[in-house]
Amino acid sequence: ATTHAKVIIIIMKLAAAAHLLHLFSSLAAVVPTTGQSQQRLVPAASSNIVPQDQHARADKRSLRAEEVRWQTKSSKSKNAKQPETPAETCGMEEGNECIPSMPLRNSVGLRQCLEDKYDPMKEVTILEYLGDAPSKEVLKITFPEKNYADYKDARFSATYGYPRHPAGIFYAEDESEVVGAVDCAREAGYKISPRGRGHSYQGLSNMDGYLVIDMSLVCNPGNFTVSNPGNFTVSEEVKGRPWILGEDQKLLGSIKSGAGCTNAVMLAYTSRREEFAGEKGGIFVIGSCPSVGIAGYATGGGQGDATPWVGLGVDDVLSYDIVLYNGTSVTASATEHTDLYWYLRGGGSGIGVITQLETAIVQSPDPEPGSDRKFTAVFLNYSNEEEKVKKFVKRFQDFLVPDLPFDSMEYKNKIKKGSARFGGGGNIGVEDAPYVSVTQISGHFLGSEKEAREVFDEYGLLDPEILVNSNFIEGNTYGEAQAYLLCSTITGSGGWLTWTATSLPQANVCEDLGIDSEEFCDEIQVAPGFTGRVPKCEEPTVIEAIVNASLKPQSFMNRPGSELLADFSDQLLNVPNPIIRQSLKGGLLLPRLEPDVLLELANIGIAISHLAHGAPTLIAPKDTGYANREEFWLLSFENTDYALKDDWYNRFTSILTNKVYGGDPSKIRGFYNYVNPLGNPNWREYYWGDNYEKLSDIKLIYDETNGFGNPVQVQPAIPGKKKQNEKGGKSGGEYPN
Repeated sequence: ATTHAKVIIIIMKLAAAAHLLHLFSSLAAVVPTTGQSQQRLVPAASSNIVPQDQHARADKRSLRAEEVRWQTKSSKSKNAKQPETPAETCGMEEGNECIPSMPLRNSVGLRQCLEDKYDPMKEVTILEYLGDAPSKEVLKITFPEKNYADYKDARFSATYGYPRHPAGIFYAEDESEVVGAVDCAREAGYKISPRGRGHSYQGLSNMDGYLVIDMSLVCNPGNFTVSNPGNFTVSEEVKGRPWILGEDQKLLGSIKSGAGCTNAVMLAYTSRREEFAGEKGGIFVIGSCPSVGIAGYATGGGQGDATPWVGLGVDDVLSYDIVLYNGTSVTASATEHTDLYWYLRGGGSGIGVITQLETAIVQSPDPEPGSDRKFTAVFLNYSNEEEKVKKFVKRFQDFLVPDLPFDSMEYKNKIKKGSARFGGGGNIGVEDAPYVSVTQISGHFLGSEKEAREVFDEYGLLDPEILVNSNFIEGNTYGEAQAYLLCSTITGSGGWLTWTATSLPQANVCEDLGIDSEEFCDEIQVAPGFTGRVPKCEEPTVIEAIVNASLKPQSFMNRPGSELLADFSDQLLNVPNPIIRQSLKGGLLLPRLEPDVLLELANIGIAISHLAHGAPTLIAPKDTGYANREEFWLLSFENTDYALKDDWYNRFTSILTNKVYGGDPSKIRGFYNYVNPLGNPNWREYYWGDNYEKLSDIKLIYDETNGFGNPVQVQPAIPGKKKQNEKGGKSGGEYPN
């Protein structure tokens, strides 16, 4: 029993680490010199939350009881006339304006509609390995009352969050199937939960009682559309325009891809296209977790190591194809449905089902004359003595965001030559800080090792008085360097355990990658009886194998999950639910702060997930739905036991409220891709600042019944109180049809 208890605790910690891929281990004291990086925190791309005490942990019996209730309700309403449009059904009234509502849910009608249109016995493949491990298939359409085991498999989630119980799950394979499923849900009175890759911090792509439309099969690299400045698929206005940092920043082209693709798919594809790869230096900005879906990433914010140079994920999308709740497919871009385009660039994806995105590919900085283009992984380890940490935070912040007006030419020129070329994350903590007690930075520099050293040295960040040691690893391509960072991140966190086949407790990542495990993997022991072989990330064969696996949309590189590890532990230990599945604490955004305030936070411990300085700060908050442009530090609170996360977060927000925002907590800002549990009365301002009202107006135009709505999501404005947008799209303020 004692051994089992210890193993459970270890597995819980591994599962949390595997999902989050913490930026650095709080126990690490030195930067590795053998090519292994410290741990990196994974961003998750999604939205919205229901707290644990607002829904039961449903089991088979409660699901059957719920189905009986739905059946009873359905039998009374299935013959009733269904409205032709959501606007025909009205709920409460306010100011003599009808507020549209949805018809009664008809579970029998939903199931019958989907099964009439699509083969209910068809299986689809959602998980593949390059080695000999079997693939995983699920039914295209599943309902809990029909077969709970099939339903549970199809509910597959890549993240923590409460065990959710949607009404049904449908795996779409193209846009026409999305339209069909949306029509079925609308006519049966169901809300819809679009699911890209299931990385919601709160498990909300599997929303309770909704129809989940899974988009992970809508990703086929063979069908991507690639454009270049001589052949753009977007408008004349976009052709050849300079990018965010100015005239000398080159836009190489764009890729139009399915919405079910991941960070890893897009990195691998870009690295293999001759228009963008190698010496061309094309960058598709991704986060530090390979399996995060691009749709949630590119609507809630989207941060990664290249963000300071190319912008946020929302800044790089040139167009979105989206299916609305009335079943209409529209394109949102700088010239079509411009209000919807504005909304999607930061307002979240809860306004429709995105089917395709066109994303800009921006070139990395030009190399020095006579030199080849290079990319450098950077690892810096600093002293945690308080006086030295104080010097570090001032120098590092001045490096990231010079104390100049963001809209000044001096500011733009300064960051373009310096900090905009570096992105990453780290930890800042003094000795004996309760949550983070080390000070470390790691990330990706767009340039050679020589250039990186010169830039960091200019700001005193290589000063031996504060620097303990450093490691610079130079690569020839962006894809190669980023794949190395992904590999070392997962290896450093123990995260490979949720990427491997069902071979635990002897997991072998090299076998799953299809390469020789004796030559290219090291054996590790994670607990008594638990061993694994993890890749040697410095080996070119390993990097090549990771890119090959990443290019397959349903490969294990694109479909991990803590749920796999939890299920494994259930079976191995024969203990019901040993891993408590619960929500994760969201991300906090910080602006430029006084060094003394940063030091006070460092005495608690700062865990930096990503840095969004540089290009994102040059875009005005009103220019996109994403408003938090002055806040460039993205912090996480997952590097500790679950019971302590609230204390960590609350101590930070108390300092910010009282010492930064003059006692006004509504000025604190958070990151929508790392959505928090419910409980913040200022959640609208927290995620969207002053942009919420305009977002709400646009939501009313395109999703008036809130058919895609969740508890922490932009809600439709009250009709009659809606203000006309200053630059409305072609919809002209009317519901598109």
